[in-house]
Amino acid sequence: MKVALRFLVLVVFLVGCAGDDDGEIECSLEKNVLLDSYYSPQFYLRLVDASGENLLENESIDSETIKVESDFGNYGFVYIPEIENVEPNSIDSEVQYSLGVFMPTNMETFKYQISAEGFETVEVVIQAEQIKEPCYSYVIPVGASVNGEALEQMEVSETELLVILPLATQ
Repeated sequence: MKVALRFLVLVVFLVGCAGDDDGEIECSLEKNVLLDSYYSPQFYLRLVDASGENLLENESIDSETIKVESDFGNYGFVYIPEIENVEPNSIDSEVQYSLGVFMPTNMETFKYQISAEGFETVEVVIQAEQIKEPCYSYVIPVGASVNGEALEQMEVSETELLVILPLATQ
């Protein structure tokens, strides 16, 4: 009985010590770890022709001629060229020769207008899911469409999506 009583007192003591300090959460370390993913693209576009051929990889499109605009301002993109020594079927192999498009952190539906020299401009509608954590919030892309038709997509990671965007010549 004494052992059980000592154990109970010890458990109550430990639970009391494990309580939070005035309900505050220390976020500075968590935010620093997330800065890289906050500023990196989460949404990738692979530009293809009608046969599915990657237009950046076969150099039908020069990445310098691509223009990405959005309904929330010109948010920008990064061209992801060939990655040296990439392992087949890795994340890097999937996103090379694509556009990494930056997403707003406070919207769940937004649009991009994609244009490249020699091809018709396309308006892509992106659906995203807002994730709210105690120290930060972010969006995860969950789908994309053109003219109401869903585009082929591939989940690159839990927070990143690669969308196959067919372009038509002018």
